[in-house]
Amino acid sequence: MKSATLLPIALLVISCGGGAGSAPPAEAPPATPQEPAAVDIAEPPAVAASAAAPAPAPAAATATPATPPPSPAKIEFPPHATVEQAITAIPQGMPRLNMSNDLLQAPLLDLNRYDKCKVPRSTKVSMNVAVYDGVAVGVTVTTKPKSAKLEECLDTIVRGMTWDKVPSLNQATVSF
Repeated sequence: MKSATLLPIALLVISCGGGAGSAPPAEAPPATPQEPAAVDIAEPPAVAASAAAPAPAPAAATATPATPPPSPAKIEFPPHATVEQAITAIPQGMPRLNMSNDLLQAPLLDLNRYDKCKVPRSTKVSMNVAVYDGVAVGVTVTTKPKSAKLEECLDTIVRGMTWDKVPSLNQATVSF
């Protein structure tokens, strides 16, 4: 798992020009906008004249495909996981991108979504939800008085909700 997170970081460092190679790319930025057109048009003399610039271009091309895979990192969450199980599934040291609490809670507080569960007015519902990449990956529902059937119904509805796609685990708690 550690090697999977080191590769994107290494590619990022290489593409950003980290290390001793940072002086030549300082000249390259003015030539870079012209160079992709020159490479696409296939003008070998222009490419040969600026030999320092083609080296960063492949690194940038390599970094571009490396950028999307880290977005939604491939994390295996147990089916019907609780919030604690979802938190445990996240690798240590993974970057954290926080969503606002309002955005996380808004779909959960739309009580019309739970109409098919027929929640009695006398029942207190508490939900703790872990959201990763736009979906609920961990849900813990408790009801008072306790009703396993109602908790299961609410769990199913929450797992069908969607949020903004953020490649980080965010957590929201609501009660009604």
